[in-house]
Amino acid sequence: MNPETDAAKLLTTMWSGRPLPIDPVQIARELGIDVIETILPDNVSGALIKDEGKDPVILLCNSDSKNRKRFSCAHEIGHYVYRLATNGAHYEYIDFRNEFSANGNNPEEIYANRFAAELLMPAKEVHTLYNQGLPAFLIAQHFGVSDDAIRFRLKNLNLVFYNLAS
Repeated sequence: MNPETDAAKLLTTMWSGRPLPIDPVQIARELGIDVIETILPDNVSGALIKDEGKDPVILLCNSDSKNRKRFSCAHEIGHYVYRLATNGAHYEYIDFRNEFSANGNNPEEIYANRFAAELLMPAKEVHTLYNQGLPAFLIAQHFGVSDDAIRFRLKNLNLVFYNLAS
């Protein structure tokens, strides 16, 4: 399993010809996943809940910024794709997206983070905008992500701006 390849395949089948920024909530719903904004504990940005015999549900923290909700939703779709590939259609779990999700130790969390980055900021498009000389904040706006998210993406793609704040 490769998160970038898996996200790219999902984009090809579900978002081809549609404009950016990508709407992960729409993609989730087209996958049969309910998406609900609700009150979550302070340290939780999102959750993926799957009960046996029921459709999966993504919960997003209603007080998070729009950009944070978008990334959390894309991250939870990554968990969904990962679980389908590893467990098939018969699985039960609750996954919380919190501060431990980004620590880089859990293989599934690493997968979900890389999947979300590719889903929201496809590498090919990032390279194109970078090569056009656009400043980081405009690239972030283009993809509907935070400045921090695009900085991490640029770093992970080995693309560096002289001044990432520009």
